[in-house]
Amino acid sequence: MLTTNLDLSALRTFVAAVELGGFGRAARVVHRTPGAVSLQLKALEERLGQPLFVREGKRQRLTPAGDTLLRYARRLLDLNDEALLALQDMAASGEVRLGLPQDLADGWLAQALGRVTRSYPSVRVQLQIGRSADLRRALEAGALDLAIVFGAQAVDAGAQVASLDVHWWSHPDLSLPANAPVPLLVLEAPCRFRDAAITALEQAGRTWRIATSSGSVSALWSAAEAGLGVTPRTPLGVPSCLAKADAAFALPKLAPVGLHLHALDGATHPIVEYLGALVRDSRAVFEAGSHP
Repeated sequence: MLTTNLDLSALRTFVAAVELGGFGRAARVVHRTPGAVSLQLKALEERLGQPLFVREGKRQRLTPAGDTLLRYARRLLDLNDEALLALQDMAASGEVRLGLPQDLADGWLAQALGRVTRSYPSVRVQLQIGRSADLRRALEAGALDLAIVFGAQAVDAGAQVASLDVHWWSHPDLSLPANAPVPLLVLEAPCRFRDAAITALEQAGRTWRIATSSGSVSALWSAAEAGLGVTPRTPLGVPSCLAKADAAFALPKLAPVGLHLHALDGATHPIVEYLGALVRDSRAVFEAGSHP
């Protein structure tokens, strides 16, 4: 019979170090000094009897044992958090209204809703999928409790949960002659990605044309899959059949965009706090996106 118990606090530090890419960054999240984080992870290695990290230059890479532990650690922490939340508020019920862009609805949302359902089975989640400007207006009007939106970098830093790279995306078979106008697939104005793309092209001296304009991100993905042009978006929700087109067509670099979380003033339902924490804890997932 096994007699060694894993330390959940150490596992939380371990997962943070991996997802945030360093002991120093993990230290800020778990509210410890970098030295305390190193000691905690060393103690975890000693308890397990094998190394979890191997140094490569200035970086720490997971060993096979570390990679295996990571999968179990995430599951253990999820169960721990869900159990605590369920016991803290077993009677929680009612409705929470969440707004988010289509980019998150096709991937992250399913996992998030699964965790919410397990922790708060009596809570109803009302979803509004839309563009960031519309979601902000809905929040200001009191029609949403939480809104996840795209916004400018370094603006309202307290609300920013991730910084996302923006790339040009197209079907790998798309052909674009060197002197031809860049065929853009963009949302209808006003749109941050549309404006940024046009400004970058004009500053680079590239001509362009609107090949497809739509109010739906899904429509842009369909147009890109059909080979109608290129679309500027973050890696979130990008279909697997599309590829980055930045280098292929020598397109100008696009500035990163912030992903922000805003809550309705006075929203006190426990699920609002839980969803907010879930969004903030997903930072590494958002910044990694779905493409290399």
